[in-house]
Amino acid sequence: MIDEFTNGFIEEVRELLLLLEDDLIGLEKNPANPEIINNIFRVMHTLKGSAGMVGFKNIQDITHEFESLYVKIREGSQIVNSDIIDLTLKGKDVILSMLEGSENEEVTQHLLFQLMKVIGQSEEGQTGFSTGNNSSVNSSSVHHYVIFFMPDKGIFERGLSPDKSIEEIKILGETHILLHEKKKSWEKQKEEKICQTSWEIYLRSEAAFTFIEEEVFLFYDQEEYRIFEINPGSEKVDTALEEKLGKYYKNKVEAINQVLGFFKNLPEPEVKAVQNFEKTEPVSESHGEIIKTDSESTVNVSSHKLDELMNLVSELVTLTATMQVHASHIEDPKLINTLENVEKLTKKFRNNALDLRLVPVGTLLSKFKRQVRDLSKELGKKVNLLIEGQDIEIDKTILKSIESPLQHIIRNSIDHGLEPEEERLAKGKSPEGLLKITAFYSGASVILQVQDDGRGINLERVKECAIKKGLLLADQVVSKQELISMILEPGFTTNENISIVSGRGVGMDVVRKELNSVGGSVEIFTEKELGTSITMKLPTTLTIIDTLMVDVDDTQILIPVMDIEYCFKESNENLFKRDNRLVEYKNNPIPLISLREQFKYPASEKKDLMVVVINKFDRKYAITADHIVGEHQAVIKPLGDLFVNQPYFSGGSIMVDGKLAFILDTNFLFNHITKI
Repeated sequence: MIDEFTNGFIEEVRELLLLLEDDLIGLEKNPANPEIINNIFRVMHTLKGSAGMVGFKNIQDITHEFESLYVKIREGSQIVNSDIIDLTLKGKDVILSMLEGSENEEVTQHLLFQLMKVIGQSEEGQTGFSTGNNSSVNSSSVHHYVIFFMPDKGIFERGLSPDKSIEEIKILGETHILLHEKKKSWEKQKEEKICQTSWEIYLRSEAAFTFIEEEVFLFYDQEEYRIFEINPGSEKVDTALEEKLGKYYKNKVEAINQVLGFFKNLPEPEVKAVQNFEKTEPVSESHGEIIKTDSESTVNVSSHKLDELMNLVSELVTLTATMQVHASHIEDPKLINTLENVEKLTKKFRNNALDLRLVPVGTLLSKFKRQVRDLSKELGKKVNLLIEGQDIEIDKTILKSIESPLQHIIRNSIDHGLEPEEERLAKGKSPEGLLKITAFYSGASVILQVQDDGRGINLERVKECAIKKGLLLADQVVSKQELISMILEPGFTTNENISIVSGRGVGMDVVRKELNSVGGSVEIFTEKELGTSITMKLPTTLTIIDTLMVDVDDTQILIPVMDIEYCFKESNENLFKRDNRLVEYKNNPIPLISLREQFKYPASEKKDLMVVVINKFDRKYAITADHIVGEHQAVIKPLGDLFVNQPYFSGGSIMVDGKLAFILDTNFLFNHITKI
């Protein structure tokens, strides 16, 4: 149970750190945005409280200091600058290393030293008023509070530290703190992990009542604290406050006078005493509007449970199809009608199960904001990153698989695509380079495009390297697109020097291979001095796909519907009367592939054949089949070692009759066509 609780905490922290990084990048562009500052503060506060409850004291300590820093920023006594952004991003990295157990103590101590230097905190005594980080207050909005803090004796077992809460209060403004110890000193109580101390705190601050209650005492029960707001210019005192003071002082009058004495020289309009018997709605400090919370909640589910669910759904889809075939032979109307309803429910079940695996691409794209920021600073380039379509959803397995290829493409775009500021200005371009990542739906596919407005790919250089590597003959004439496709060949690079950031083309064969492994493909377009666009086409899911079943001799082939543009019938004689293997489609010749020839079957004796036009990134080619069986919802199964040398197939699917149908790898055929 403890391990499960800790794992849940780690997962939660990872999500919060992603949000934190995203907010920090946004804050750097808009340093005065109060909403972003509040978001960062709340993340630090939540991390501190959660870490304390599960025993991650190192995380609790470091987030407490960052929380103090962002209190100063919220109150206006500290201005956001690049150093603070760098420091907080470094803090995020250190917290992540603490989670993973790879913390470098020297790095952490250096970070804390820098952090404390920025905060500029000094040790303060516990007698008389101490000036906190909010010492410069606006008298027109200042509030005066009396706070009674009475932690439960088992507070340490809950992972909370009263000392930290006291420090948080001191940061909010000017404080006078009185300690009420029982029997043993507070230091002794801390050693024995038993709390028998309460605090009486007088606070002068701009902080709102709800802020103190929800931020400082977020993880405490209501009976462990009481907050009273008082008016120093009024003789009226809340009855509940009198009763509370009476528990600490025998003479109530003197105690009350002492309280008022702290504030008697500060004129203040009368403020109604506030009690925390009932929690009020949280109010936005910047706009004074009630903050509405989202009623929709989420539940974290482990990946292996989702995988198991999809396996069960896949089996159900296959079983339903099998029962329908048998029912059609029995010809029982009631049975057929019942199975039709089962099929409808199965489809709904399938769709819901698929939706559970879908996640917004923004969860991945947001990660690259930090990478773009750091790399642009390292290379001394100004980069404007634009991300569109973050709400587009895709299977989480596919999203995870494309993280490395996408990272490689982005690094190359910044390093070799975008020019330095001086070069851009000399070309009449804006000093800031544009890097745009766009996601959108295209039929049943998801398209991811990475575009830059840089110098473009040097095709002359590409040709020189291709000739040197033996991929081209010196006098061979090739098209622009054929030259670009050379970049995707294994080991191809135009860089003569090795650097920490690979050149455009280095490892692009790995990018293509990883995309192909999840049924995706990659296409590159470039224009000299205008930039480069790299487009990735991906399926939304890996488990169940819609296909078109065709017969080739005695083999059943499944073609993904997402890749099909058109089907038509053509005579065998017209298709193969030419040696150049082209077929006319929409008044244009496109390459033609005979699946019978590819699979080493004898030529078909049929008078007419079916032609299926495949569209890959607007580049079309056609394949021939004996006839079209119809649409089929394929449950994808991996092929065994027996088919390891069959590049034409990306998987298989069990049919209702128990036979195996092969899923055609249109990516392989597409790459095959480019070499014809």
